Amino acid sequence: MRQRRVWGRYREYYAFWVRGIATGLARRMLLWILSISAVAALMATSIQLFFDYRRDLSDLEQGMRYIEQNQLPGLADAAWNFNVAGLRVQLDGIGRSPWVAGATVRYGPSQSAELTTGEIRLDERGIHDFVLQRNGVVVGKIYIAPNLQTLYGRTLDRIAIVLATQGVKSLVISICILLVTAWMVTRHLTQMAGFAKSFEPGRQFKPFVLRRNPKTPRDELAVLADALNDAYQRLYTAHEFEARHNEILSEEVAQRTAELSDAHRKLARLAVTDRLTGLVNRLGLEETFARELGAAHAGGRALSVIIADIDMFKAVNDTWGHQAGDAVLQEFAAILIREARGNDVVGRWGGEEFLILCPQTGLEGACLLAERMRASVAAHAFPVIGSKTSTFGVASFRSGDSENSLLKRADDALYRAKAVGRNSVGQEAADSDPA
Repeated sequence: MRQRRVWGRYREYYAFWVRGIATGLARRMLLWILSISAVAALMATSIQLFFDYRRDLSDLEQGMRYIEQNQLPGLADAAWNFNVAGLRVQLDGIGRSPWVAGATVRYGPSQSAELTTGEIRLDERGIHDFVLQRNGVVVGKIYIAPNLQTLYGRTLDRIAIVLATQGVKSLVISICILLVTAWMVTRHLTQMAGFAKSFEPGRQFKPFVLRRNPKTPRDELAVLADALNDAYQRLYTAHEFEARHNEILSEEVAQRTAELSDAHRKLARLAVTDRLTGLVNRLGLEETFARELGAAHAGGRALSVIIADIDMFKAVNDTWGHQAGDAVLQEFAAILIREARGNDVVGRWGGEEFLILCPQTGLEGACLLAERMRASVAAHAFPVIGSKTSTFGVASFRSGDSENSLLKRADDALYRAKAVGRNSVGQEAADSDPA
């Protein structure tokens, strides 16, 4: 008996659904909404794809200008000095740009020597070529092939996403219109009218009038309009109150959540920041060091560490006081940050010792970085005390290294450099044991 009632209810729902689709109102609503949605979606999609493609072209040109302005001077310096390793490092840096498919640099007498990174064919269209000059002398030429696959790939991805999105949206809109029209409009019109009439009469207000052609035949919507005139104001007032109440609660919850998130971020940042210099403190360095060392073990990636020490720093505190010493530490830290590269991590290891982690950097590259830092410190005029020098120790990751073994080799290199007169860069001994 219960099963028969359930099946009877389903048949009733199905009849209302079919009847709703068959009405002229449902067909008119479906036609207008789908037409407007399709036209608007087509226009918006075309405009969006056009501007996205133009923006990608602009990004590609900006990438080439960035290479020309920021990376070619270093490449020219390396070509001038016939520094093949430096040329390779600079060229690999250019090749890592997402907008570069490949690059070839020609240098040396008559530009006979050549280095290449990535994939490039000089007879292809769109090759960018730049002359490398040093002190007014042409020292070479570089040819760069733009990575058009990135540009085309982005455009195709956007087209696929937009088409899929618009298709799903149109399908959902169509289904929703059919279901809403059949389920809510046709099936419930008479029931909603009877429900609205059951409310007690409220205060007088301007009657609700359907905005449509007066010649339209009277249908269920007209019945609903008459019924809603009896209950509309109470429903509207209750809805407005509830909506406003929910909006206030949502705003308060969002505000409290944002405040808590901001407080958590500040606490996390303070936990790994040195208060005097603003650099990463020892705790933050140890966490980063462990992560990078694990990556070096797992993927065989290069990793170098640099220990920097301010020469005769105790004499600064003893002669000019701790305030002058703090100022020296702050400016020394600023010099290290200024000379560091984008992926280097500079932190205060303790006292006047600083640690620089150099991911994906071999011993030679780390020594060049340390030498640049040492020269900048030596050329800097510190407040109160004037000039000051520093000493650096450099070590590079070897298979089987632990944090302690790698740091010990860098520390040993530092003290060997101090033993020969400070203001220098010492590198690890070739025969030192990593264990």
